Amino acid sequence: MPVAGSSRASKRHRRAPSSDIEEDGPSQAHQQQQQEDVEMDDEEQPRRSKKSSKKEKKRAEQESDGEEVDEVEEDIPVPEAKDYPIDKNQAGKLRGMSQDWATLREKVHLPGYNFIREVAASVAEFTEGEKGEKAMTQIDALMRDLLDTEYELTAHEKILDGLFQQVSRNENIEGVIEKYENGVQERLEAYKQRTARQKYAKSDQYQKFKQVIYEVQHPDEAMPPLTDLIPREEGDDSDDDDDVQIGGITQDYKCPLSLTILVDPLTSKVCGHSYSAAAIREYLGNARNRQKECPATGCKKQISLAILEPNKELAKRAKAAARRERAREEDSGDEEVIE
Repeated sequence: MPVAGSSRASKRHRRAPSSDIEEDGPSQAHQQQQQEDVEMDDEEQPRRSKKSSKKEKKRAEQESDGEEVDEVEEDIPVPEAKDYPIDKNQAGKLRGMSQDWATLREKVHLPGYNFIREVAASVAEFTEGEKGEKAMTQIDALMRDLLDTEYELTAHEKILDGLFQQVSRNENIEGVIEKYENGVQERLEAYKQRTARQKYAKSDQYQKFKQVIYEVQHPDEAMPPLTDLIPREEGDDSDDDDDVQIGGITQDYKCPLSLTILVDPLTSKVCGHSYSAAAIREYLGNARNRQKECPATGCKKQISLAILEPNKELAKRAKAAARRERAREEDSGDEEVIE
């Protein structure tokens, strides 16, 4: 019995601390957990601060070095564009797009031809020898690039205009975007298969380009047909089988009235002849609509002040021709003195 009593007393003694822990335990455990959380937060905060400071430091270094700062952008889903059928009510959109391409070609692209002709004439006049030949080759390549670009612009314009005509005839067009893109691509692929003669020999712009160069290099001579200036390639007809090609004309920069170099030339919209402004105004009188026969030899067209327009490009070319003529006269005079 004493043994049993001692055992129970021992158990009670051991349970007492346990009950004390159970009474005080939750409060102490909560405080201990809060303390551990604070310690973890204290440890985590320096880590976050270090990461944040590193990012800010890197951003500042990138900005100071002039580098672009990397920014994380979220991917935004883009809805898939659908190629809806086009009906007559939407034909105006196609017409407007076609006109936009035409405006781009006329207002932005075409003025480049005048510029490159002026450059070509200057290089032909003032640059000689191997250096001059190399420069002319480069300028010719630029001119052909301009012509190629114009063909591409025209392809967009014509394909859109063709689609507009179809829609105007009440034809419902499905897959209009695909038809437009494929139509342009087919035209360009066919164009690339052409030879240089097939691309440029019948181009008015290329004819004018070659004409200004030929005038400088071969004064007082008529330019031969363009086919003679463009080497024959495989796929071209033989020179004997070609259609009769008309060569260039010898440009006369003299006014048919004053018989001197054109000054402030005015060009007739009817016959294309040009006259010095002062001379033609004196010939026609003050009445704007008064008509008279064109004074150019062999021309029977009726002209008036109303159908004459300033020709700035011709004015520049006339001045250049006058300068070259004076230079040739000076060179001829120097040769006579030497003899």
